[in-house]
Amino acid sequence: MSTPTAPVTATFQAEPLQLFCRQLLTALGASESHAGIVGDSLVAANLRGVDSHGIQMLLVYIQQLRAGGINVPAAGRVVKEDGAFLRYDGENGIGQVVAECCTDHAIRIAQSHGISVVVTNHSNHFGAGAWWGEKLARAGFIAIVTSNACPAVAPWQGQTPILGTNPLCVAVPGLGGRGRWLLDMATTTVALGKLSHAAHLNHAEIPREWGFLDSTGQPTTETAAAQKGAPTPFGRYKGTAFAMLAELLSAGLSGGEMATELPIYRTGGDPLGISHSFIAIDPKRFMPAGEFEHRVDRLVGMVKASAPAPGYDEVLVAGEPEWRCEQLRLQQGIPVPLKLWAKFTAVAAELGVAPPLPDTPR
Repeated sequence: MSTPTAPVTATFQAEPLQLFCRQLLTALGASESHAGIVGDSLVAANLRGVDSHGIQMLLVYIQQLRAGGINVPAAGRVVKEDGAFLRYDGENGIGQVVAECCTDHAIRIAQSHGISVVVTNHSNHFGAGAWWGEKLARAGFIAIVTSNACPAVAPWQGQTPILGTNPLCVAVPGLGGRGRWLLDMATTTVALGKLSHAAHLNHAEIPREWGFLDSTGQPTTETAAAQKGAPTPFGRYKGTAFAMLAELLSAGLSGGEMATELPIYRTGGDPLGISHSFIAIDPKRFMPAGEFEHRVDRLVGMVKASAPAPGYDEVLVAGEPEWRCEQLRLQQGIPVPLKLWAKFTAVAAELGVAPPLPDTPR
């Protein structure tokens, strides 16, 4: 008779997790509105199955907040606005708060000019790019969102970490306001946070295709060794090129620090100086309202009409796995690693916040 395997996760509904995030942040001095933006964006990533950018990131933010590395009340300010273009100073505010202000400006400007390019520097980690891309797409715009990040990745043909995992998000509006195509990717083979999530799940091994190197620069499948090493750019030289593109569109245009000018991430007290860019394009400036969305639907249909390759049931397009996961987790709850939850309960006790109870197993 086999011994039952001990659980490694507990399941929580989205709303209690959002409230918990807000309470932790307000205990550290954040306003209710700012804490709500952060909590909603992080839990949304968990719902989509992007646990690398979910609530586990809040522990990093808390470390920075406690060390004085983030200007807690700051929301940033407009430095310059010129027609369709706006430059913003995040004033070292919480990344999601800065990004919320920037996407609001991008929507406002694109509604008037048909296009907007908003760039900001002096910011912090803004969570998953999809949260901001989808916000712009729901407003009817084609969205391109980029960010730079602290140096953690060696460029192709190099061995010294120079670039960040520099994400790129592209989102397009869909029929009826629903999503139809959404690309949100790190420019490394996988997001760095996937490694942290694997460690929280007690996974001693990670897939070789994740592309992590150990501290000697050799490929590794050992989680512990990968944590001492570095991720690699996707597609070899292509990943490095896309990482530089994200760097140029964000830090290059905003005047922010680039690559190794940024500090090593997660040191706590150092302002990170991260930059972001938010580009919104109004398809109605090219064709009648709704026609672009129909064309997106047609293209997706063409791609999905491909006969599935052996081992697959269907062809999926960018965004579909995450939207399906969201529907499932809204019903069944969000699995949170117990190792991660233990860290949260310890922090919550220190801050005098009562953590939510997990769902009762059915």
